Amino acid sequence: MIFSTHAMSDNGTATPPASIRVWTIGDIPDVRRIGWETWKATYGRFIPEEDLRAYHDEHYSVEALTRNFHRSSTRGYVALLGGKSAGYMIMSFNGKAGRCNVASIYVLPESQGHGLGSMLMQEAFRAAREAKYDRVWLGVMSENALTITWYRSLGFAFVEEAPFTMGKTTVRHLIGFKLLTPPDNPPDRPEDPTEDRRAGS
Repeated sequence: MIFSTHAMSDNGTATPPASIRVWTIGDIPDVRRIGWETWKATYGRFIPEEDLRAYHDEHYSVEALTRNFHRSSTRGYVALLGGKSAGYMIMSFNGKAGRCNVASIYVLPESQGHGLGSMLMQEAFRAAREAKYDRVWLGVMSENALTITWYRSLGFAFVEEAPFTMGKTTVRHLIGFKLLTPPDNPPDRPEDPTEDRRAGS
């Protein structure tokens, strides 16, 4: 286990324990499920479901995720809430390009508001520093306004824009980075909004 929290809610009742850990090959079915459920809830407002399904089946099939799992340049994490898989993050490390990317990060809609997104992002910053990168890159759909606000609160600056296509639908994709602070001066960890936080689209 990398991070673990167990807090009290405003009314004094215990909240479910939240934690993150490195993913295993056995997590792939949950990763597929979490990705699909968050896509439908967030992107279904502006991308037809058939386009979402086509992209998901191509890039998040068991075979595609298994190949990704075995790449030495990839690192993945699963977020747990009450002991159940509720989110995940996949990072990629491109030494030749000098880029560390959060390729995708999701938290199930019903599991948001418990700090899972913040815990995953803090691990991304730690892993990047450990690998000697001075910044973390990610991308987000321009329609995902709450997520963009959250990323900016974490210190991300969006400096590029590119088209992103799912099936027959193309949307604007904002690309940005966070310049990392020294390990002995970590940033604050603001609460994540109640919105999907996928970085890869």
